[in-house]
Parts: sequence; structure tokens; C-alpha cells
Amino acid sequence: MKILVFTDWFYPGSQAGGPIQSLISLMKFSSDQFYVVTRNTDLNSTTPYPGIRSNTWQESFQENIQVYYLNEKSLTENFIFKIYKELEPDRIYLNSMWSPKFTLTPLSVCRKSGWSEQIVLAPRGMLKPAAFNQKGFKKKLFLFFAKANNTYGNICWHATSEIERDEILQLFPKANIRIAPNISNAAFTAVKKELSSPFRILTVGRISPEKGYLEAIEAFRKWNPKQIIQWDIVGLRENAELVKNILDAELDFSSVQIQLHGHKNQDDLKLFYEKAHLFFLPSRGENYGHVIAEALSYGIPVVISDNTPWKNLEEAHAGKSTSLSPWKLAESLDFFVNLTNDEYQQWSQGASNYAKAHVNSPETLALNRSLFK
Repeated sequence: MKILVFTDWFYPGSQAGGPIQSLISLMKFSSDQFYVVTRNTDLNSTTPYPGIRSNTWQESFQENIQVYYLNEKSLTENFIFKIYKELEPDRIYLNSMWSPKFTLTPLSVCRKSGWSEQIVLAPRGMLKPAAFNQKGFKKKLFLFFAKANNTYGNICWHATSEIERDEILQLFPKANIRIAPNISNAAFTAVKKELSSPFRILTVGRISPEKGYLEAIEAFRKWNPKQIIQWDIVGLRENAELVKNILDAELDFSSVQIQLHGHKNQDDLKLFYEKAHLFFLPSRGENYGHVIAEALSYGIPVVISDNTPWKNLEEAHAGKSTSLSPWKLAESLDFFVNLTNDEYQQWSQGASNYAKAHVNSPETLALNRSLFK
């Protein structure tokens, strides 16, 4: 099938995180032909990607993926109409809920032209309750008018879990929904994990409140580890005030050292996974959590919030999923720090086994391959 895709950011961009990874993974495992229309810059950048040509189709990292990079101002209704007529796609895939240019403009064109039934829209976690903590009033007001104008009418929704399906149905009770779980780029490793000093805790995620950094800081304040802890934070410094809070917090800790490493690409991130003993992400809400899948695939036990699709971790000796209570988080961190090396290796193996069972299962791949059928 021929799929026309509209997305704010795409390869070689990386700073937008999960939505890019989710889209790339979907395409890698598909035999469909994709035509991607996207910006020629990464998130928070005004400089075009080096080595790419704007305003023309070009093959991406795979034969079945053609990409049209452009300045977002060029994405007009006339341009979308022209591209549609040129390609005559079987489906139109929108990789966002709110994007004015790459979701709402294509929706408008399709509604006017009678193409709405060809649309598959992935909200990418943007309908989670936690997503309304920022600009919540504006989003709710927009949804009110969107429903009144039938903006999302007659489309198919792509939910990546039963949780996301329920979130869509809460707002759009008559929605036509297909479930296809996210596919991970995780690279499974057979390297045996060993405890060493200092004990390294890794957090990967843009520095923004919804990733749970405030809750993490409070957990460290409640905790009193008996050994030196290295907390490595890898992520885009999106919120300057939060960055300052993290750096200031280190002064309160006698045995916790904090290092902010900024945003890293996948190749550089691999080195952090290899060194980490524990992965920590007390997120307020994750639609999937590619970094959680990656950590597990490296045999790293995880401590995460219970606001993610990753369940039954403790039974599998893969990690702990808990509430955002600082005491609960501190208790979970303390559990792993005090394991013997033999005990730790059992949890490390459990994380690896859990990843092999749940990441990119045959059922997940089959559901993604049938998404556009």
C-alpha cells in the first residue's frame, strides 16, 4: 500500500524523541511504501539538516521510504492537495494530535476533499491525563470546538495500547480504533551485567516536568543511600528552571552525584546503557517509553511509575513499577542499591528475559503490518 505521512519531525531528527522512534520503527518492519512530508529542521532548531535536499522527494534510510523535507511555512493546503493528487495514496498517516501544520492542515484538506476515511491518526500519548497538565485549558477548549466542527470525524485512530484506546474513547466515544503496539529499536545484548562502584542510576528523557524529575528529586531527598550513587541524566534541557532545580538539589545530597549530559543520539546513548546499573524514570505518563524498552533489552532493571504500559515487572524480576510517592520511589531505589552481586544478576537477567518476551513480540509485529489494511 502507498501511505502518505505527515509528521513534524523525522529522521535524521532525534530531539523530538519517542514519536520519531515510533514512526521509524513502524516503517522498518513494513512492506508498505511510505511518503513522508516533514520539516527540514530538528526540534528546537532553525538550521536545516546537513546533507539533505529540501523541497524534493528523496530516498531515506530504506528503499520503501521517500521523504519530502520542507520549511513548515511551505506546508499549505494547496501543497497538500497537490501532493495527494500526485501520489494518490491508499492511506494518510498523521503522527500527532495537535500539530497545526502537520495534523490540522491535512485534516482540513481531507475533510473538504472527502478523503477523511483514508486518514489514520496516532495521538502518541497526547490524550493522556498528564498531557493536559500543560496548556490544559487551551487543549480542552480546542477539543470542544474540534468536536463541534467534526475535525476528527470519519477517521481511523491508531492506539498503541488498550490504555490509549480507552483514552481516545473517553473523548471520542464513537471512534474507529485499531490497536497496534509500538515497535522498539532496542538492540538486545548478551553482555552480563556486574555491580561496580559507584552504583550508576540512569534517567533518559527530556528535562521537562512530565518526565517526573521533580518527583525524582523528592525521592532522592527521602532516600539515604549508604554508598556513593552516580545519577546520570541524558536528555534535552527543555525547561531551564527544572535544570536549575536538579543542579541545586545536588547540594542537598551527601552521597548522590548528578551529571547532566544533554541530548544524545542512539549511538552515544548506547554507552550510557552499558554502564548503568539501574534505569529510573518516574514519568507522569508514557504512551510507550522507548527508553524503558531499551534499558530492559540491555539487562538493566528499571524503576518506573505505574503510568506506563509496562506491567508485571516485579513478578518477572525485571524492575519495579510504583506510584509517584517519593517514599515509594525511594524504597524501590534502595532495594536495588542493596542487592548483592548475585541477586543483582538475577534481576538483570529478569530484565533481559522480560524484554525478549514483551518487546517486538510476533503479535506486535503482525498488528503493525495490518494497521493500514
